[in-house]
Amino acid sequence: MLACQRIAFAAKRQIHTAPAILAESEGLFGKFNPWANKTKTDTVTPAQHTNEETKVTFNVKYQEEDDIVSWKRTDVLTDPSEIESTVKSVILEHVSGANETNWNELPIEDLKTKFKVLKFSMKETGKEVPNYELNNLQTTKDVLQYFKEGRGSAIEDATVQTFLEQNRDLLPKNLTFIPRE
Repeated sequence: MLACQRIAFAAKRQIHTAPAILAESEGLFGKFNPWANKTKTDTVTPAQHTNEETKVTFNVKYQEEDDIVSWKRTDVLTDPSEIESTVKSVILEHVSGANETNWNELPIEDLKTKFKVLKFSMKETGKEVPNYELNNLQTTKDVLQYFKEGRGSAIEDATVQTFLEQNRDLLPKNLTFIPRE
């Protein structure tokens, strides 16, 4: 009977030691066991702290962001002949049926075409067209007159009161301006 007990004891011993062997750092479950013996490495990554006072450098290349470049010209065209030639080239490029003789007499009914003509005209001349002026630009002649006259810059410099007084006939009758006291 003693021999049987020894064999059973030895079998129990192997059963209990097998999980301990598997739980070591090189065993099957070693990476899941926080108490397993793990080998320590001597390599230090730059982000780790060391006991020695060493300077840690990172090989990071910094690039400054590019400045946002405006989609329109920085200088505004003021010469009427230069504005006319610029708007003419935009109209000839984007309006279907436009040629050298009738480019100044065409209606702009298609909204996509109108958008392209105004966008590229603003880009090339440096002048902007405010939203409230868009309905007034129905023909290529209107577009050319708008960019030549430069109505947008005069309105931007005016006060609300002077704008309302100058454009009283274009505004609704029930719109009035009452200055603060």
